[in-house]
Amino acid sequence: MEARFSLLDGRGWLTVSEERGRAVCRGQLPDDKKGLYKGWLIGPAGRALLGTFVPEQGALVLSRTLSVAELERQGTWPPGGGEAVLAYAFQREPRKRPVPPGWTWVAEPARLMGEPLLAQALGGGGALLRKDEQGFLLACRYRPEQPFPLTPLFCFARIQELDGAQYAVFPFRPGGCPRPE
Repeated sequence: MEARFSLLDGRGWLTVSEERGRAVCRGQLPDDKKGLYKGWLIGPAGRALLGTFVPEQGALVLSRTLSVAELERQGTWPPGGGEAVLAYAFQREPRKRPVPPGWTWVAEPARLMGEPLLAQALGGGGALLRKDEQGFLLACRYRPEQPFPLTPLFCFARIQELDGAQYAVFPFRPGGCPRPE
């Protein structure tokens, strides 16, 4: 038996497989730098704590093996889902730049993405948002000496100065799918 569950609105996953009376649980989340996440297994009559996701090679991972008999006693076998919960939030630095006219600051722009790959590529930083008649524009701070923001959409971006700073501006359809301009 193997099951795969989506975590954090499709940005992460949890797999559970049974091997000789043991439940092998593995999960992964994007490392959004927001804090510590706890992983839970959800069953027909309860929840079981799997542990804390830890940083590993640019992602947050969880690996835990538990006895199926113990999970049955906790009401979590067979598994019906998984959950990742932000258990401890790191303190974030307040935004220092003013928001340009016509734009709004979005602390978690990854939630706007229609694809988990784009949400992961966007990471945990904030961005500027402006709605338009075809969907919305997302502006990520651009600095030539740093990695390009939202790399999978490199060819959709245009570099634009907003209130004295450079931004990579990406056009999206409603629902977070990129659109050509």
